[in-house]
Amino acid sequence: MLDLLALGWPLERAGEALTALAVQAGLQPSLRELGAPGPAALADPDDAAIERWLAGAAAGLGLEAEAVDTDIAGIDDLLRAAAPAVLRVGPGGRSLLLLLRGGRRDLVVVAPDLRPRRVAAADVRRLVCEPVLAPLRGRAEALVDRTGLKNGGARRERAVELLLRERLGVLRVGRAFVLRPSPAAPLLRLLRAEGLVRRTAALAGLHAAELALTIAAWALIGDLVFAGRTDAGWSQAWLLLLLTVVPCRMGQAAVAGDILQRAGALLKRRLLVGALALPGDLTRREGAGLLLGRVLETAAVESLGLRGGLVSLVAALEFAAAVPILALGPAPGLHLALLAGWAALGVVLVRRTGRHLAAWTDTRAELTHHLVEAMVGHRTRLAQEPPERWHDDDDARLVRVLADEARLNRSESLLVALLPRGWLVLGLAALLPAFVGSTAPAATVAAAIGGVLLAQRGLSTFVVGATALLGCGVAVRQALPMLRAAESADAGAHGLMLAFPPVPEGQPIVVARGLGFRYPGRERPVLRDVDLAIAAGDRLLLEGGSGGGKSTLGALVAGLREPTSGLVLLAGLDRPTLGLVGWRRRVAAAPQFHENHVVTAPLAFNLLMGRGWPPTRAQLAEAEAVCRELGLGDLLERMPSGLQQMVGETGWQLSHGERSRLFIARALLQGVDLVVLDESFAALDPATLQQALRCVLNRARAVLVIAHP
Repeated sequence: MLDLLALGWPLERAGEALTALAVQAGLQPSLRELGAPGPAALADPDDAAIERWLAGAAAGLGLEAEAVDTDIAGIDDLLRAAAPAVLRVGPGGRSLLLLLRGGRRDLVVVAPDLRPRRVAAADVRRLVCEPVLAPLRGRAEALVDRTGLKNGGARRERAVELLLRERLGVLRVGRAFVLRPSPAAPLLRLLRAEGLVRRTAALAGLHAAELALTIAAWALIGDLVFAGRTDAGWSQAWLLLLLTVVPCRMGQAAVAGDILQRAGALLKRRLLVGALALPGDLTRREGAGLLLGRVLETAAVESLGLRGGLVSLVAALEFAAAVPILALGPAPGLHLALLAGWAALGVVLVRRTGRHLAAWTDTRAELTHHLVEAMVGHRTRLAQEPPERWHDDDDARLVRVLADEARLNRSESLLVALLPRGWLVLGLAALLPAFVGSTAPAATVAAAIGGVLLAQRGLSTFVVGATALLGCGVAVRQALPMLRAAESADAGAHGLMLAFPPVPEGQPIVVARGLGFRYPGRERPVLRDVDLAIAAGDRLLLEGGSGGGKSTLGALVAGLREPTSGLVLLAGLDRPTLGLVGWRRRVAAAPQFHENHVVTAPLAFNLLMGRGWPPTRAQLAEAEAVCRELGLGDLLERMPSGLQQMVGETGWQLSHGERSRLFIARALLQGVDLVVLDESFAALDPATLQQALRCVLNRARAVLVIAHP
């Protein structure tokens, strides 16, 4: 146990530890100096500050540190599959164990001297779990003693461990931080970190080997056939060549499956980051229907793009192998000219099919948008629209979709049927003079036939790959806003904003100078030359008429929008320095009712979605206390499952006032310096308003309330 603790890094060297683990794991971090965690982070009794610091420090290296909670039953799976990861061990979690490689029996950790060390997985499991198991180990041993197993025996020790794991398996034993490249990192860096470049090269090498073996087998059997002789030795060599192709194909299947799995996971993470980073204005402007259409199309990026890319690589290798074979045939000039012309025709047909596919996809996305919007507004249509006109627009849209699909089907049929079969006819026709006139050696004619068939195989593969890539290209065009948002998604202020101590009482939290904002497409600005200062301890009320810019100013203060002019500082730092994540760590907002939502999930998740999940017992207790202070105690009593009750569209239905107080509690529970409440009290009666306001004033360090006069 002492040896393992000696292999751990002290918490004060957390920055060095993260850099060392990232470098030795091959994650290609951005090499920058990371300072030590500040006193506020090291002294935080809830460990939230140090965990935020670790996440921010990883972001500074261009990585992502995903916090993973584990229980006793799942510790083995964590040690086997989580590497590279950081485990907090020792008293109070003051030591960091850097897990470089996992395994069932042995693990590799990075010691403070930067040397990898091999340790037993059982020892690490004991180090992590023993603080939780030790208080109950005596009772488990007493129970096992009653079975008659001898002390000191291996069976007795195993029985004690199994009993403890069975009874206490759900107890949380700690948190690990799994390191991986940030999904917003450059694509080439992500591919290298996942080993996809190396695996793609291996796939190309295996297929090249398969082609070489196939060509050698063709040449051998052709020479035997056209020479009119049979030789047992050469026949066995031919069979051996064919058998050698089998492991090449098996290796290709295994490598291709690994590539598809890794690249698919990478793409999904990148799309998820991009979807969460989409600007709010874009989501409001496009609506739920068009966004759903985009999400449905992005599914094709993984299935078509990855498969199409691998198939296109195979087609390129087959073409490259066919060209020198045709060049050695009896009609090299004619064959190569025909192949080049036929390939150019294929490019024309592919582009034509691509245009039809793009038009069909756009029409289909519009149909999805129309359908979703019609479903959302179904009750309004029933009340306002005459029944005889309900489906007029639906029929017209379906006709357009069917017309575009018919054009696409004709283009695809021409591409699939003409390109490979037409080349086979032309390629064999070019060999007729040499075959009829017997002007070329038989082996040369046989090799040329093999080249024609290989080129036809390449064209068939090209059609499959090109069709898949066309679908992927159209899907990428739909997913482009998400991909661009992922590239611009900031990971925070590289650790600066994550562990700052709270702003002292009376010191400014937010300072705005010359603030202005204008919505896109509008000439008149909503805000112009606004100066604002909010200090710790301030309680501000912002009143004004509808459309006066109150909510826009609140969104600028909360970091939900960026000003078109002027400057906003938070704790002395601007938005580019802090990043969106850093800003949200210090300012929380409860937007207006139509921009705030109750997620279909337990009530506890809706309350604590701005904190870590799953929550600790202390966080659940705090959430319940805030709910009762806001007057939601009766609601908790009525709910059969309390904080674990499902709420949302398909769960427990909350009233307007209950939802408003849920949104207030969600903002308060984030523990930030400033809370912005936009029309949050409008749905409350006077008595409930007084109770909720008292809770806000008691718990918020500074508050900005936006309301109508």
